[in-house]
Amino acid sequence: MSHFSRIRTTFRHREALIQCMQDLGYTVEIDTTIRGYHGQHNVDIAVKNAGGYGLGFVKNPEGTYDLVADWYGVSGKGEKKIAEELKRQAETIQKEYAKKMVLEQAIADGFELVSETEEQDGTVRIVVRRWK
Repeated sequence: MSHFSRIRTTFRHREALIQCMQDLGYTVEIDTTIRGYHGQHNVDIAVKNAGGYGLGFVKNPEGTYDLVADWYGVSGKGEKKIAEELKRQAETIQKEYAKKMVLEQAIADGFELVSETEEQDGTVRIVVRRWK
C-alpha cells in the first residue's frame, strides 16, 4: 500500500518553483504522476529524487503548492522519519525558492546583483544596487 505524505508550503509561483528545483539538480516534469512504494499520485510538478522515488507539488485551493512524497518503501523509515525527511526537503527548497523570488523582484525593480554569499549559519546575504 502506498503512503503519500503531504506538507503545506508557501510556494505560489510555479515557474520560480520549477526553476529552483532545477537549480537544486532535480529533473522536473509537469502535469504527471510520481511513483510511490506501491502506487502513483497525480501532481502538477514532479521531480525525481536520488532514491528514485517521486517528489511532487500539487496546487491546493489556496493557490500554494503542497509538497507530496512517498518514503514508505525506504527501509528503516517510520512515520516520524518520513515527516523529518519531508521537512528537511521543504526547508532546502524553501530557501532556494525565497532566494529566487527576492532576486526576481529586485531585477524587476531595476536592481542588479552585486553579490550573493551564504553565511555560516545558513542564511543567504544578497547585495543588490541600482544606478539612477
